[in-house]
Amino acid sequence: MPSALNKALFLFVTLAVSICLVDAVPAYSSMGELSETSGDEVQDVDVKSPLNDQEKWHLMARDLHKDVKTLRDEQFERDFRETVNMTAYEGVRISTPLLRPSDGCLSRNFSTERCLGRIYSVLTWYKENWNYIEKENLTSNLVNDIKHETKRLLEAINSQLQVSEGQMEPISSGPLPVKSAWMQKTTAHSILFNFTSVMIDTCRAVNYMSKRKSGQRRKGVKRPSDWTSEKN
Repeated sequence: MPSALNKALFLFVTLAVSICLVDAVPAYSSMGELSETSGDEVQDVDVKSPLNDQEKWHLMARDLHKDVKTLRDEQFERDFRETVNMTAYEGVRISTPLLRPSDGCLSRNFSTERCLGRIYSVLTWYKENWNYIEKENLTSNLVNDIKHETKRLLEAINSQLQVSEGQMEPISSGPLPVKSAWMQKTTAHSILFNFTSVMIDTCRAVNYMSKRKSGQRRKGVKRPSDWTSEKN
């Protein structure tokens, strides 16, 4: 009887530890540093009170991040069914625009204008190259929603802050590789994987702008220096 109780207690403790480890898995973004936050990649917005422009942008960015991440996972499961972990494809991913530590989106060098200018430029690149994903025969409603949400967020940033050409860093790139079926798959994965990273950092940047502008420093809100990095 005691051995049965000990066995039951051991199983209970093992299960509890497993759950804690799953909940503690850190998220990554494109900024290069491991975050102290767990799975929640974006902060919630209190929709009961009137929203300022940055809070509205944050809600738009949060919805866009959710949809891009869902489409990323759908494409990966379809095209790389034999592989469980996305890290296995780090070596074959192509480079697409990301937010960088030098873009003024971290607390140590924070600049609303420079950060938003870079976000605007990067999102514009994904909007202009979205036709590549449209050819991938993924969930059409989701593909169209992401296209519309990206356009809306760009218009909101541009119309409210009047982002000037001087604040935007032009992003030039050659044609995306489509020489083989394998390259089509890895290119689509690269775009969606990196777009997800961009949206994690965008959500955090816009959320920080909102808190910084309003002077609200709620306990538990992470500063941009605590952001996460390369893999999400």
